[in-house]
Amino acid sequence: MEGHVEISRKLPQGLSRRDLLAGTSALGAAAATGFAPASAQGKPVTAIMPGVFIPDSVRPLIEGKAGVKVENAPYVSPTDTLAKLLAPGGTSRYDLMISVTPFVRNPIIGAKAGDEKVAPIDLSLIPNASKIMDLFKPDIVTRDGKTYMVPIVWGYDSVIYNADKLPPDDPGTQSWGALFEDKYAGRIAWRDDAHGMILGAGLFLGNKDPAAMSASDLKDVTSFLTKKKKNVRTMWSTFGSAVSLMSSGEVWAMYGWIPMRAALQKQGMNVTNNWPKESLLIWSQGAFIPKDSPNAKGSHAIINAFLDAGVGKSLASETNYPTTSSEISGSFSTDERKKLGLDIVERGVKVYPLQFPNAMDQWLEAWNTVKSA
Repeated sequence: MEGHVEISRKLPQGLSRRDLLAGTSALGAAAATGFAPASAQGKPVTAIMPGVFIPDSVRPLIEGKAGVKVENAPYVSPTDTLAKLLAPGGTSRYDLMISVTPFVRNPIIGAKAGDEKVAPIDLSLIPNASKIMDLFKPDIVTRDGKTYMVPIVWGYDSVIYNADKLPPDDPGTQSWGALFEDKYAGRIAWRDDAHGMILGAGLFLGNKDPAAMSASDLKDVTSFLTKKKKNVRTMWSTFGSAVSLMSSGEVWAMYGWIPMRAALQKQGMNVTNNWPKESLLIWSQGAFIPKDSPNAKGSHAIINAFLDAGVGKSLASETNYPTTSSEISGSFSTDERKKLGLDIVERGVKVYPLQFPNAMDQWLEAWNTVKSA
């Protein structure tokens, strides 16, 4: 596509198609039926993951496919997940973790071989890994031919807007600029988050790779956000508060997440997400197994279950969060894919991975400057 922004991720070294396709013998007939072997049953898997990835309506399907129960430990944030893993005894306290790939990928494997806080993943126990979308294969984390994390859920951040108030066919609506428009002053909500807001503003201002922006460019973005803050009614920090702002009609546009769109549509509101012409912020959440996991076998079975086509379809239907399986999109009709926003490849949408900047401390300082202005 003309003008397409290249995704600045590389396919990890040491991962071959043979690696992804290997190992159906370990599951035997179980791979054909979609159920894990009896050896994975019994002791539950203690997992840290966003609760939205295993809603009550989908949990029985995941556990049935895996042949093992999941006990959710409290999930707070990627930072908290890393803190739990890296704390003394953290590598043996939990069986499985799922969190934002670009945030956790480097800390979990450390600076060099031998520093890993996670166990190698046996792809022979996860045959469904062969179905991971090409778009997210660069998020498979490897070192020295071993795999340490696989992406299992993906999504994107964009502007969530009320289509009764903002015209969908207006070029300004299909832009990150919808969050900064003077004509919507008092009807805009930002997320209280340095990372996403600075990336979105950087893309709007024409920076093709905002995560790598210079100190001078960061200063320009900070000045821009400070100037546009006058248009903001409030900043949200929780899912519930964000949905409430839109459902009450208090705001018409906000930085938002996929399930917010789903929640508002279930309320009957004419709310959708935009497709920023500058680039959609995409991300994946990867699964990894702490180095001394008491139930690594069960963890493998849960990962494989998440990548099952039936599980992926159910999860996308319920939460609008798709799994990374390439089979998911094809399980919906064209109209359903469009409604659920699963058709980003078909749409030819420009995308930019939700990468973390090298100088995150400077970004946090910049955001505090914006907030205190």
